[in-house]
Amino acid sequence: MRYFVRLCFTLALLLFTSQSSAQLNEDGVIGSYQSILSRAGYGNEELEAAGIQPKLARKQSSEDFIIDTPSQPAKLSAEPAKKYRDNETILDKGDSIVDYGGSYSSPTWGNTVLPNRVGSSPIQLSGSSPQNDFVLSTDCETGACEPFARVGNRQRNATLVGGVFGITLRRDYEDDLCYGYNLNGDTIDSTDADFQSMNGLGASLARRNECGKGWESIFWYLNDEVTASLEGTTFTHLTGLDSITHVPSGDTIEDIYNAGCCSELYRDTEILNFEFNLLRNGGEYTMRGCRAASFEFYGGFRLFSFDESIRYGSQSGDANYPFWTDYQIDANNLLTGFQLGCRNEISVTNRIRLILSGSSGGFNNFIETQQMISDDTDYVAMNYSSSENQISLLGQFDAGLSMQISRRLRAQVGYRLMGISGVSLAGDQVPYNFGHAYDLENSDVNGSLLLHGMYYGGEFCF
Repeated sequence: MRYFVRLCFTLALLLFTSQSSAQLNEDGVIGSYQSILSRAGYGNEELEAAGIQPKLARKQSSEDFIIDTPSQPAKLSAEPAKKYRDNETILDKGDSIVDYGGSYSSPTWGNTVLPNRVGSSPIQLSGSSPQNDFVLSTDCETGACEPFARVGNRQRNATLVGGVFGITLRRDYEDDLCYGYNLNGDTIDSTDADFQSMNGLGASLARRNECGKGWESIFWYLNDEVTASLEGTTFTHLTGLDSITHVPSGDTIEDIYNAGCCSELYRDTEILNFEFNLLRNGGEYTMRGCRAASFEFYGGFRLFSFDESIRYGSQSGDANYPFWTDYQIDANNLLTGFQLGCRNEISVTNRIRLILSGSSGGFNNFIETQQMISDDTDYVAMNYSSSENQISLLGQFDAGLSMQISRRLRAQVGYRLMGISGVSLAGDQVPYNFGHAYDLENSDVNGSLLLHGMYYGGEFCF
């Protein structure tokens, strides 16, 4: 499974890379994120060239942008001003009101830095010669004309933003359990196999349109392993292994562990997350200092997989015993369900924005566990497995900063906190006594998992 996921992720990265290279030289914008920056005065060269004068960030009004009239207008007919239709909307020549969408819903119209609309109709500004986007019709002297004619416009009513990011998370562990000790009094405990931090990669793709609606998909994956060892003549601290017989040697598993010359504890953890959310623009507001902010609601499906394996092994120098004996515990959690959340972006400076988001949801957790004792000759002395469904809750909170590098590219860094209840941890499956079959046949599903750490990466608008 992990090799298939890695292959898919590699192909996705190659796809994003090829798409980005093809788009780098095109004039465009970060469609869903440019409106606050534009109102703050960043990246408005094309608007100024077109005669549109942006003001500094403040509460939105219809006077934020003023479109200057041509310096030498063509002679117009003395008849009353005509109305014309555009996309089923009747517009008056003298009523040019410019507004724009929210931070999350604002579209990319043509190549403009900022989504401008006259009435309900989009206005495009080209990247080469903005002044030529609006010209007076040559038929205006007859009166049978539209006051303004559009030329050279390429409309886009939605933005597509892809992202690639790295993630570094730490996790909490089960209650500490001693597996073994040596003659010096040193012990090997479950938390000795501590990851410190796990590293992974992720990707995202989002689409938002002018109506303030859209969707996003998010994928990230972590996989890491760690080993702790105990040297010297070792003994097991687990209770009840004397009730499990090792038939090839005629002794018990406890006898084999107590004849060990060294012990090892190995832990492997794999985490996979996939989300598909529907987006809805929640609106804009103004913070203190006239800093603009916007928020967005989202909700959708989430799949979260948490697989953990612990292996407690002992090496024996006794010729009557196997060279290596393993007690292995596997716990697999597959959470599927729905979540709701909200995302907030606050303009700190012209280029830097504070991003806060949180989500929570209820999930069905399909749990599978297995406990097995075997040796290097593939002899299995004990094998128990179980599966069940459990209701789990998952919550996530992100706090980060984004920096606008160009009109189509921005970098992000932040902190992530995730909490999950109703999960099965491998370390919690070890029974109090191996002589009690009931403890081996039933999973412990009352554990909780806490993940926290950093994420970092970038987003690019196609």
